[in-house]
Amino acid sequence: MSDLRFRQFRMKVYARLCPSELVPAERGEFVRLLDGEDEDGMEGFFRRVPLDAKLTQVLRILREARELGARLSVLDRTVPTLPHREISECYRRLHALGEQVGDLEAVGVMK
Repeated sequence: MSDLRFRQFRMKVYARLCPSELVPAERGEFVRLLDGEDEDGMEGFFRRVPLDAKLTQVLRILREARELGARLSVLDRTVPTLPHREISECYRRLHALGEQVGDLEAVGVMK
């Protein structure tokens, strides 16, 4: 299971979502966004591409994981290293999101 807290792992999931019916210009844009690790661009790209419900679910998971990762980065810098309930909850949720992505991979939603 990938650690969806980090952009590099989220981008690996985005890479597996590349629609097969893209025209060359769209495929070039997709690759450029991947190479640049541009999550905002990826979200915009997938808003323009028709998706089924399962892929929409993966995108929702990635968006939530990104928000949790950003929140954890802030908390890690501001909260002492002692156990903290919000940090623990963020990690628990990230783990659950990773399991959801794994379940969707298992049923063949992603390539």
